[in-house]
Amino acid sequence: MSEPVTPEVIHWLMAGDPVIRWQTMRDLCGCTEDEWRAERGRVALEGWGAQFLANQLPNGEWPAGRWTDTVWTLLTLMDCGMPPDHSGARDSARAFIDRNLTTKQANDDSWLQTRIDLCHLGFWLRIGAYFCPDDARLPPLANGILRMQMPDGGWNCRMRRYPQTRHSSFHTTFNVLEGLQAASDADIVPAQEFRRSELRAIELMLAHQMYRSDRTGEIIHERFTDLTFPSHWHYTMLRGLDYLRAHPAIADTRLQDPIALLVSRQRPSGRWPVEKRIPGVVLFEMEKMGGDSRWNTLRALRTLRRRQAAT
Repeated sequence: MSEPVTPEVIHWLMAGDPVIRWQTMRDLCGCTEDEWRAERGRVALEGWGAQFLANQLPNGEWPAGRWTDTVWTLLTLMDCGMPPDHSGARDSARAFIDRNLTTKQANDDSWLQTRIDLCHLGFWLRIGAYFCPDDARLPPLANGILRMQMPDGGWNCRMRRYPQTRHSSFHTTFNVLEGLQAASDADIVPAQEFRRSELRAIELMLAHQMYRSDRTGEIIHERFTDLTFPSHWHYTMLRGLDYLRAHPAIADTRLQDPIALLVSRQRPSGRWPVEKRIPGVVLFEMEKMGGDSRWNTLRALRTLRRRQAAT
C-alpha cells in the first residue's frame, strides 16, 4: 500500500472546520500535543461545535427528535472533541444522566437488563465518562454492562425483550464498546478488565471481517458498507475500522477485505464521500450529502495509516 496521505489532501482537510483540523493535526500531521490541543480549544468557539451549542435550549437540553435530541447531540459533540470541561456541555451531560439514571438503578443489574436498551446504557456511560467521570453511578453501570457480554463476545439490545437471543449485534457491540473505552480511559473500570472484554468483542468482529457472515461470507447488511456520518447508533464498517486503528488488531490479516473495500471507495481526488443519509432530522448539515467528506476522509486516512504502520 502506498502512502495514503498526500499533501493536497492534508491541505484540504486543514481548510475545514476546527473539528477536522485538530484531529488532522493529531492523527495525520504529527503535531505536538500543545499544537493540536490549542486547535481543539476552538471547537466550542466557531464552526460546527459552536453551531451545536447555539441550538441548545434555555433548559440546557437540545430539541427533541431523532437526531436532534440531547443524547445524539452530546455524542456528536464528543466525536467533535468538545472540551470535556465546557460548562454548557458538561452541565447538560450531568443533567441528562440525572434524568435517566438513579444510584439505585445503576446498581440494579435486573433493572439495567430489562428496562433500558443496551445501546443507551453504552451512550450514558460514554457521555458520563467524558463529561463527568467522577459520577458515582458510572462504575456500577460499567460493571453491569460488562456482565451482560454475550458468549460470542458482543452485546445485543434484543436481550431486553428476547432473552433467548444468542448472537450479538454489531450496532450494540460498538455502542457499548465506545462507552466502556471511555470508562476505561477515565479509570472508571480497570483497564485490564476492559481489555479482556474488548478482545472478545474484537475477535467477534474479526471473525466477521467487520461486515460479513462468518458462515456464508455474504455481506450481512449493505448499509454496513455505507460511508455515513454521524453514526448515531448505527454500525458501519468504517466506524469499526476507525475504532480498531488504536488496537493491535488493526494488523490482523482478516482485515484485508474491509481495508481493500475502504480503499476502493476513495475518489481520484484522494477524498472519500459522505453518503446514504440516516433517516431523521438534524440540527444542521455538517457536510453535503454525496459530496466530498472531510469527516470520512479523516477517518479513512488515519485508519489506513495505522494499518500500514502495523503491517
